[in-house]
Amino acid sequence: MITIQPAEVEEVQEIKQVLSETWIDTYNSFLPVDVIHKITSLWHTPEGLAAEIEDERVCFSVAKDEHGAILGLATAGRPTDEVVYIGRLYVLPGHQRQGIGGKLLDACVSFFSGFQTLRLEVEAQNEKGMDFYLKQGFRETSRKEQEVEGISLEVVEMEKKIEESC
Repeated sequence: MITIQPAEVEEVQEIKQVLSETWIDTYNSFLPVDVIHKITSLWHTPEGLAAEIEDERVCFSVAKDEHGAILGLATAGRPTDEVVYIGRLYVLPGHQRQGIGGKLLDACVSFFSGFQTLRLEVEAQNEKGMDFYLKQGFRETSRKEQEVEGISLEVVEMEKKIEESC
C-alpha cells in the first residue's frame, strides 16, 4: 500500500538518498556520474531541502510504502495564479511503472486550488520522463538548450491544462 503525504524535515537524509539514486538511474546515460554527484550535492543540500519542506507555498510530497520507506517524491510551486510548476518528480527505479508517479502528480494538483495549467521541464534525453509526462496528458510547448556543468542539454518545456482544480 502506497501513501502520499507531506514531507517532513526529519526525512531530509532519506529524501536526499532517493534523489541520489534516481538521478543516477535517470541521467547516467547522458551525464557523467561525477557530474551527477556534483549537481546532486549542490542542488539537494539538506538545508535547501528542509527549507522547501518548511515553505508553505511549496508542495513537497513523498510516496511511502507500508513500512514507511520513501519510494518517491514530488515538489511543486505556484509562480502565478494560473500556473503550478512541477519542480521535481522522482520514483526509485525499482518502483517505477506502478502508478506512484501519477499519485505524486495528483498530490501536487490537489495541494493548490484555482489554477489552470501544470508546467514542467524535462531533458529530451530523459526518455522515461518524457514517456511518463506524455502518458499523464502533458504536451510539449517548446524546447531550449541549457548548459549544466559544461554539458549542453536539450530541455523540453511541457504543460497540461487542468479542467477543474480542487
